[in-house]
Parts: sequence; structure tokens; C-alpha cells
Amino acid sequence: MASHSMADTFAKRATQLREYIFSQPTSTFENNPWAVANAIDEFAESQGRMMIFKKAKLDVAQAQLVAQQPAPRTILEFGTFVGKSAVAWGAVLRDIHGENVPEDVNVYTFEVDPLMVSLSRDLIKLAGLQDVVHVLEGPASESLKKLHAEGKVASVDMAFFDHWEEFYLPDLQLIEDLKLFRVGSLAIADNTDFPGAPDYLKYVKAGGRGVAGSVKYESQSFTTESQPSKPSIVEVSNVVAI
Repeated sequence: MASHSMADTFAKRATQLREYIFSQPTSTFENNPWAVANAIDEFAESQGRMMIFKKAKLDVAQAQLVAQQPAPRTILEFGTFVGKSAVAWGAVLRDIHGENVPEDVNVYTFEVDPLMVSLSRDLIKLAGLQDVVHVLEGPASESLKKLHAEGKVASVDMAFFDHWEEFYLPDLQLIEDLKLFRVGSLAIADNTDFPGAPDYLKYVKAGGRGVAGSVKYESQSFTTESQPSKPSIVEVSNVVAI
């Protein structure tokens, strides 16, 4: 878990990001999710200490989603932080489905920090994605169980993991246990190289639980940076059998 000083830094950066975005003319960002996502990238590049899903990694994930058949309709995101990737997923779905996104196309993103929840909701609304991207406050596993029980999530096209690495595998297995994946679904994980998610990585690289009737994966590591000292891997796991 992040140290107290790290949490303070993240809170300070989030407050500064809010000021940076909302000090500019709203016309710059209104109903323009890519403008919002790019502005967050620009702010993070200038300020540092912002653990966002950067453009090079996003490009890898976007290519997977654009190629997915049938086209993705439901995305789960574990770890919202300031909302950069949540906005980007909404933008990708809008690009795929058109300006009038169908009602059954949704991003559900999970976050425990109230400050980040508030900021990301405001950025999502500014981007015009409030009907597509939904921020749920609280532990991801409990939020997902509730969505499933309410019938709001019956199938998942992509699950994105970018929260506490120790929860990557339990949350992936929860999706399996709820039988939400289909053949062709994607599990995409950030930071599997640093700080590292060894249990998750071993699991998807091995193909899953390895028992009859369980989800089977084919997994590939995509390197997006030339500097080995920096986190650079995006792990993309495709569901090839259930």
C-alpha cells in the first residue's frame, strides 16, 4: 500500500490536475474525451508522480479493443485514480460505436479514494461520457458483485487491472467465478513488471487454472518503453476457451 507521503503526493497532484483542467475554457474539453485524456497526459508529463496509463500503453490496449469481435460493449476497470484511462475507454467505445453509443455499452470503473472518485466523475462529465462511464466508489470486488447481482453486468469484453497488484489475481478469478468472460474477452494488466504482479502473471502465462471447464488464456507481454528501469509492460491475455 502507498505510504502516507505517497498518498499525500497523489492527493496534491489530483488537486492540481483539477485546477489545470478547469482553469481552461470548457469549450476545449466539452464532449471531447480525447482532449481530456490528452490534457491529463500533458499534465502528468510536466508534473511527474502521476501513475496513469500512459499513451504508449493505451495504444496497445486500444488496438486490441478495436480489433475485438464482436465489438466490445462492457469494460471493467479496477483502479480509476484520476480517471485518465476511464475517459480513454469511453472514447474508444465511442469511436467504435459512433457518437450515439447504445445504452448497453458501458465502462464500470472502481475506486476506493473519495477524492479520486469526485475528480474522475467531474472529468468524465466534462468529456460528455457520463452516460457511458460509471465510477463506483468502494472495493472493486464488492462493487462487481453488486453489479452482477443487479443484472447490470452479465458479460465482460475487457477487464483492465491497474489498482493494487496483490488484488489482480483475486479480482480476475472473481470475474471467472461469476462467469462473465466469453471467448474473445480480454484481460489487460498494467504494472506487471513494476511494482510487479507475479502471481497474476504466472497464472495468465500458464493459461489459467488449468482444469476442465475453466477459463483458458493466451497471454502476451507488450513492451512500450526502451528504458528497462521504468514500468513498461502491458500484459494482454485473450480468453481462448471456457
